Amino acid sequence: MDQAEPTGATPHAEPTASTGRSGTRFVFLDTETTGLDFARHQLTEVAWIVRFEDGSELERCFIPEHTLDGADPMALEMTRYHERIAPQPRSPASEWLELFLTDATKAVLVGAVPDFDARHLEMAAARIQRTPTWDHHLLDVETLALPLISPGPEAPRSLAKTCRALGIPHDQDQAHGALYDAQQAMRVFDRVHEVLAQLRAAGAPLPPPVPRNGNGNNNGNSKATNTAQPTAPSDQPDTGA
Repeated sequence: MDQAEPTGATPHAEPTASTGRSGTRFVFLDTETTGLDFARHQLTEVAWIVRFEDGSELERCFIPEHTLDGADPMALEMTRYHERIAPQPRSPASEWLELFLTDATKAVLVGAVPDFDARHLEMAAARIQRTPTWDHHLLDVETLALPLISPGPEAPRSLAKTCRALGIPHDQDQAHGALYDAQQAMRVFDRVHEVLAQLRAAGAPLPPPVPRNGNGNNNGNSKATNTAQPTAPSDQPDTGA
């Protein structure tokens, strides 16, 4: 998170915008934690960007209440915890999580390995006797982008490598900040759909979009599957994470 960006900031809309507007479509999110063990590690930073059906957006970023009990020193170093997170004011779950559950109602969560974030959020919700409000579909942008940047089947790449392969600048100094990573996930998501639109406009041999009518979740009108040979930007040498 940019140090100039105040915690809980909403630069695109007033804080109450999501509570009065229906049609949330996607929530791009990222979390930072004290480690990778769900049983003992805690959320240290949570950020999300709500994109409504009309294309408008708002951003949120919070530092949840937490302790460093059992924290993994490598996780703290990676997130620059003592420099970047520790000085920030902390918010109780009754504040940030209730807001997230409202913002995410019926939305698809999008991120880099979003199941990690969603599981932490589910556990946090359970502690305040709440249940998830978001759609059961999760979109991993590293997997979504893979057919465009890989010559064949392979494991998903990191967010940094995915961004660079798609021509998206990636600042390693800001990486592992929740808001920055959520923004980068959104940029990958948008770039993938931009490339696909360009291919369709050029008459590339892509199948037509498959209508999602009748799915009942109002989280998008169509979905396309790319079976063509890769013609989008190829992967580039990358020494970043």
